[in-house]
Amino acid sequence: MFKIDRDSKTPIYIQIYNCVVDEIVNGYLIANEALPSRRALCRELNISPMTVENAYGKLVSDGYVIAKPGSGYYVSSDRVWDDERKVMTDNVFNFSSNGVEISKLPFAKWSKLMLKTIKEDAGLFQHGEKHGEYCLRKSIRRLLFRTQGIQCKTEQIVIGPGLEDLMREIFLLLAYKTPILMNNYYNYRIKSVANVLHLNPNFIENGSNGIDISELMKYETGVLYQKPTHDLPTGVTLSNEKREELIKWLGDGRYIIEDTSENDYCYAKRKKTLWELSGGKNVILLGSFSNTIAPSMKIGYAVLPEQVLKFWITNKRFYANRVSRAEQVTLSKFIDLGYYEQHVGYMRSIYREKLNTLRSAITDSELSARTKLSGDEAGMFCLAEFDIDADESESSNLLLNSGIKASPLNSSIGIPSLARYPKNTYVIGFGELKNSQINDGIKRWAKAWKIYL
Repeated sequence: MFKIDRDSKTPIYIQIYNCVVDEIVNGYLIANEALPSRRALCRELNISPMTVENAYGKLVSDGYVIAKPGSGYYVSSDRVWDDERKVMTDNVFNFSSNGVEISKLPFAKWSKLMLKTIKEDAGLFQHGEKHGEYCLRKSIRRLLFRTQGIQCKTEQIVIGPGLEDLMREIFLLLAYKTPILMNNYYNYRIKSVANVLHLNPNFIENGSNGIDISELMKYETGVLYQKPTHDLPTGVTLSNEKREELIKWLGDGRYIIEDTSENDYCYAKRKKTLWELSGGKNVILLGSFSNTIAPSMKIGYAVLPEQVLKFWITNKRFYANRVSRAEQVTLSKFIDLGYYEQHVGYMRSIYREKLNTLRSAITDSELSARTKLSGDEAGMFCLAEFDIDADESESSNLLLNSGIKASPLNSSIGIPSLARYPKNTYVIGFGELKNSQINDGIKRWAKAWKIYL
């Protein structure tokens, strides 16, 4: 049951603790099951009683195990465990990249508008326009012009149930004769879409400032996926010069899918979109409201260049739109009344403050001298490169067992370590946490890694 490595820098009591937690989480130890007695474990592992006492004491204090006087130690039955939740949900600091500030979401305004919309038009429960409600498409066109300088026709905008769905449809339209291209550190969601369609993307090498243009130029045709502002999971934001270089690659049979899902949360001066730089030629622009209004808001949109729009109209003429008409009309009103931009501005200031809190918390902690932050120009996460001498699985387990949810970069993208990003580079999200939690979480992070500092 217990395996310890006496050559490891991780204390033996922590190794025992990790073994027990893994057994519980994976269902090998069930509620109310007895653990080996302290004496038996000392004998089995040839360790001191104090080591066992420390391990069991930490398991009790963290709620995994209960101590019954005169009887022994037993797996706690107070919590529900599954494969997706490796630590207890209370007392957990969630530094994952997909967290948002739920308490600040515009529930009151949204629900009021939604109720009013439904009362005014019961016909919204019938089938709507194939490409999305015209009122919403018009609202999005105006919004894009005001906020990002994008000029397009309402007819060029199509509505779909989230970015992944729209991406799938675009791949089906274009990738039958054209290779899919993306960065060698890729968005795992987009990779999964390609896999479902049995497409094998070609990965382009990256320099220190984004995709290697010289490598890209080797492809005569291709559909390139790019997230120029705050790429996932690296946080890279392309410079204006890099964006201009990308535009030079465009041409017959060469398309760029531009993901703008984090453009609303830029903390630096806005950079021009690829759509704007290209004049809308051969660039397909994607946007979403999941990060800004609510994660469950599965309304995405695509702005299609004229030649792609023709393909779309031809191939989608027999399909009904799968996004709720009531939600579409409500969103249109939410935008037209100015609520959306007001909310985004408010949330941008909140997330900027959280980012500054994270920077300060790291600076004030024992992690400071060993931490390099990057990818913090936009969005709700950044990268932290930690200069520590530790196996990545070991360092992440220490965080997990300390109630810290954070992902090493290589685990996030599922590919071998990249030359640019050494081991123990972590994706650190701050969207879900309050400022006080960020401070407390970084303190706990430093404490969990004390052996490395």
